[in-house]
Amino acid sequence: MSALARLRRTRLGMPRRPRIGARIGPLTRRALTAGFVALAVAALVCTITALVSDGRSVGAFASATVVAGLLAAGLRSTWGGRAMPPPTGRDGLMAAGLTWVATSLFASVPLYLSGSFPGVAAAIFEGTSGITTTGATALVEVDGQPNAVLLWRSMTHWIGGIGIVVLLVAIAPAAGGAARRVLLGETSRAQEETVAPQMIDTARITAGIYLTVTAVAFVLLLITGVTPWDAVNHAMSVASTGGFSTHTASAGAFESTPTEIVLTLLMLASGVSYVLWWRLITRRGLGVHATELRAFVVFVVAIGVLLALSAQGSEAPGTIFDGIFTAASITTGTGFTTADPDAWGEEARLLVLIATASGAMVGSTTGGFKVRRWLTIGGGIRSEIQRQIAPQRVVVVRIGGRPVSDDAVRAAFGFMAVASVALVFGTGLLAACGLDLLSAFSGALACLFNVGPALGSLGGVESYAEVPDAGLLGLSALMLLGRLELFTILALFTRGLWRAR
Repeated sequence: MSALARLRRTRLGMPRRPRIGARIGPLTRRALTAGFVALAVAALVCTITALVSDGRSVGAFASATVVAGLLAAGLRSTWGGRAMPPPTGRDGLMAAGLTWVATSLFASVPLYLSGSFPGVAAAIFEGTSGITTTGATALVEVDGQPNAVLLWRSMTHWIGGIGIVVLLVAIAPAAGGAARRVLLGETSRAQEETVAPQMIDTARITAGIYLTVTAVAFVLLLITGVTPWDAVNHAMSVASTGGFSTHTASAGAFESTPTEIVLTLLMLASGVSYVLWWRLITRRGLGVHATELRAFVVFVVAIGVLLALSAQGSEAPGTIFDGIFTAASITTGTGFTTADPDAWGEEARLLVLIATASGAMVGSTTGGFKVRRWLTIGGGIRSEIQRQIAPQRVVVVRIGGRPVSDDAVRAAFGFMAVASVALVFGTGLLAACGLDLLSAFSGALACLFNVGPALGSLGGVESYAEVPDAGLLGLSALMLLGRLELFTILALFTRGLWRAR
């Protein structure tokens, strides 16, 4: 707005347009501060790694360290030492949405400066894939990349997986009830149970479990003969169900059955709800989560067995375990590969698409539709059929004997509707970019549900390097949509969210 326009508004008694600080509240600035602090620390670790190892990309990550630190300090100065008005659920939505968008964009900066990526769009795609724990890559050859780049990819996964915990620890003391909105904005509205009544306690307990899973993964991989470098990178990747590897061949580069067994168990463990893990640690049993856990395990085993039995061709899996590894990797959204299921025949392709759309348990680090939503939708369909038969009958949807609220049923169907629309747009965009229909559909599906590897030209042994810039940016948007459960990102485009307090 020009100075003349502002003068006219003042003379006419019209209210001035609020400053950006009035639109982005202190809760969001706290969350952004925490995000940039985490990235500054990660960039510093990568800088040190570059200095003591191959000496490549030192400047790129040193610059990122300084810039992230300055951004964190600048944001801190806007809210530090000042009283904060009681935040609302709207503030929580904005904090989750803007923080993930900002950190995803910043994650691309050192990747682009390193020279490993040909353009800005490819770097943004890789950075977003890291923060959203998708694991899709725009690199054709992963082997031979600078060590700092490889570690940064793994650390963005790890930060993205634990990101909401970092936010909650940073903002919970001041956020009050809005902290719950931040948690549900990044995780899932399908289940609102947390490990503790207070969000700060939930964050600390969840962080402890996450760190334990990472440490256990590191040790177990070392025991199977993996080098410390590969073990630390893959431990961060599997704990976050991300999927970035230090090798072009992904987990197949190890050519070790014990390593694949360990990775399979770790992927399944990471697909289990953290609420359930805490219930087991505190000896409270499975509770209402038993049904979801049983459905998750049965689904993975069934898809794995069917993959092994239906696969055809010279590259078909030699054992049922190969099928289960692939099913666990895709269902949990980790995306590690030991083979290319795209070469196993049409039946295998269909099974891969089904597994991609499934997801693991609500409350885990995985993306996807989630098992609980499928159970809710199945119950909703069944109840509607019963109402059609007997309109006067009162039908309650139940999961594990526990009633599911009508709001949860509507949210599940709403999620399906919005995901379907996003999938159509994503498929259309990739098709317009020149991809065949199978590659376009599976690529949009894999990015929307944060899985990574797709089919066709984007298959498990391929990369997204040949996708044009417009397609890469569109897929980056799908990753953010999927990671933040669709509605949190969509809320950023509504006028009400940006209205000044």
